[in-house]
Amino acid sequence: MVSSPELPVRRVPRLIPIAAAAVLATTMFLSPAAVAAPVGSAGSAGSSGSVADSGLGSAHDPDWMGRLPGRASLASLSVPATHDTMTAGASIVAQTQDHTLPEQLEAGVRALDIRTRHFRDAFTIHHGLEYLNANFTDVVRQTTDFLRANPTETVLMRLKTEHTEVENTRSYEQTLDWYIHDNPDTAPLLAAHLWTPPARYDGRIPTLGETRGKIVVLQDFAATKPYGPVWEGSHTDIQDDFELGNLADLPQKWDKARIHFERTDSGPSKVLFVNHLSATGVPDPVAMASGALPVTIARGTPEMPGMNARATQYLLPETVGRTGVVMADFPTAELVETVISHNFR
Repeated sequence: MVSSPELPVRRVPRLIPIAAAAVLATTMFLSPAAVAAPVGSAGSAGSSGSVADSGLGSAHDPDWMGRLPGRASLASLSVPATHDTMTAGASIVAQTQDHTLPEQLEAGVRALDIRTRHFRDAFTIHHGLEYLNANFTDVVRQTTDFLRANPTETVLMRLKTEHTEVENTRSYEQTLDWYIHDNPDTAPLLAAHLWTPPARYDGRIPTLGETRGKIVVLQDFAATKPYGPVWEGSHTDIQDDFELGNLADLPQKWDKARIHFERTDSGPSKVLFVNHLSATGVPDPVAMASGALPVTIARGTPEMPGMNARATQYLLPETVGRTGVVMADFPTAELVETVISHNFR
């Protein structure tokens, strides 16, 4: 196998089109609390981007899985998750999180959405064309640091190809194997903390006991061998209707999420249900100018409750049992705590 060090990658310019400027102005008009000027350095709680802090940092539950039996299938759990996990500090049109990966994990988040661009035989972290000033090595280090400190926990990691593949001498799978087996910065960490599917693996969702202290890859890329459960495979059921024509379509998005919560509650216990609260306006200037950004869809406006508030209000009473994996943009502490509580009812 070809071996090469992970190269530093120049920042992709964060180009903000004219339409995005209209979105920012519209969003600020609709929800003054939803968008604020950045304060301090990128990546720190409360100052990691151009939106006001979600309050996620007030949640602290680094070892909640330790209170669950090892025989429990990961599919049977209620799991807080972050959509486009690494976007803290991104541009206003790309940002979906305002807390760093370590902060998310400390708060109780246990499923991540990691978007990797295959570039120069390495994985850079992207949201579309926007480079997020992080590489896969950063993700591995931060996640394994957390697992080493909290060995009762398991982290589900959707690993997805993103943007264009350029200047590579090997396949995506070969580069992933390099990270797992050969890269001196990640191979020892993954040897200790990456769950490896057993021989003749059929795609089943493993148990918590099998995966404590491990990363479980949810495989959203083509490969010749399994790295974990397939993202859209026979053992998963995913709701990810992420395009809204404008903010007025938000109630329809909520209906789809609510129906998926109901299906999760009554569905097979061995199927991993993933419910995306996240959405964005379609890439059209008129739709974007309506304020249909990830932040306003997640948080809402004075006139329109957002997806996070709707989900929290729905889940607080015993409406459903299992929630499955709840993928959110800008999750609040209350939403994360509410999802976790469903494991103990």
